[in-house]
Amino acid sequence: MIAVAGTTSAVVLLLAMKQPGAPLAGASSQAGGAQAPGVSAPAGGGAEPAGGQSVVGDEAQTQYGPVQVRLTMNGGRITSAEAVKAPDTDPNSRKIAANAIPQLNKAAVATQSARIDTVSGATYTSQGYVKSLQSAIDKAAAAGPAAGAPEQQQGAGGDTGSGSGAGAAPATVVGDEAQTQYGPVQVRLTMNGGRITSAEAVKAPDTDPNSRKIAANAIPQLNKAAVATQSARIDTVSGATYTSQGYVKSLQSAIDKAGL
Repeated sequence: MIAVAGTTSAVVLLLAMKQPGAPLAGASSQAGGAQAPGVSAPAGGGAEPAGGQSVVGDEAQTQYGPVQVRLTMNGGRITSAEAVKAPDTDPNSRKIAANAIPQLNKAAVATQSARIDTVSGATYTSQGYVKSLQSAIDKAAAAGPAAGAPEQQQGAGGDTGSGSGAGAAPATVVGDEAQTQYGPVQVRLTMNGGRITSAEAVKAPDTDPNSRKIAANAIPQLNKAAVATQSARIDTVSGATYTSQGYVKSLQSAIDKAGL
């Protein structure tokens, strides 16, 4: 009985000495620091800038896990890109993603489009990223200026045109997607005062490096021609027949939708 009483006193003394608010064994030492199960932290991304609006692309499945991209739009431009999901099924996948995602994020912001190069050694991750990125761009385009959709995409060869029409709110019209032998082409027009003030390809053939090279050369010329002629009666760019034909088809669709 004396031993039991002594043990009980020692326990009471220890509890009395315990400081209020000290964490119990096994509890997180940082409030809210534990990540909820099933929620992926942004890979290679940054904090969303104040005043920016975010658009999350569809989840793209890859051989090593899903990739999902979130864009922050501000002032009609992509101001940041991040992968809220990236392959992490094994240490090697995580290592590859950790190297590739920051490069893909920078490329998305630099080109203002999904026409970005595959990162060497990260083919599946890159392909998944591009697919989700294009989905986010499409969603921003469909939502229009209210979602901060970019009025131009430098990687698509956007052309500012002329006649900005100060005082009038420009409207965007997206043409139907036109399929070509090397991938889809989709044109978006910015209209102001009944005129085409800019044209851009929100989608262009990008299935391989050569297709991307051809599109990068042809699209800016087609954009300028669309603004200059205010119509779809534009010449085919030499060496880019399929891209040009797809562009013209989608451009005509956009013009029809605008009622020009």
